[in-house]
Amino acid sequence: MHSNVVYPLLKKFMQNGWVEQSSMQGDRGQTRKQYRITTAGRSYLLEQLGSAERYAGDDGSFLFRVAVFDVLPNQKRFAILAARKSFLVSRSQQLSELRVATQPISFGAVALERVERLIQDELRWIQQLERKLENKKGDLKCTQLRTPRATAHRS
Repeated sequence: MHSNVVYPLLKKFMQNGWVEQSSMQGDRGQTRKQYRITTAGRSYLLEQLGSAERYAGDDGSFLFRVAVFDVLPNQKRFAILAARKSFLVSRSQQLSELRVATQPISFGAVALERVERLIQDELRWIQQLERKLENKKGDLKCTQLRTPRATAHRS
């Protein structure tokens, strides 16, 4: 990510109290800035990760949220999966409507079929995730999100 993006965001995060900055001695004697997420920052991050509807259509955002399920409560996990499932069902219906207007033996039909298979595959995967969550309700505990001082970002 370019510094023209990172530093304005860091400034915003510090103004909101989500990140704190400190100075430390660098390897070559220079003073370096060190940034660390705050308790308020952790709360905000978890709130954003748990927002399901807003990001349901974005593949990367959805997969990232699934990747951090360990820090989210079950209620948020199920909400994220339900929002994605709703998005995929809607997309599948849109594809069905397009299929009607597409020549049966065409590249358009081949492309629609491919996307529909991807959607159906992801819906099956989401069902598997839901079953895992349901079967392990008591076992899947939300772990605390931590940022150890030793691994804090330095610039």
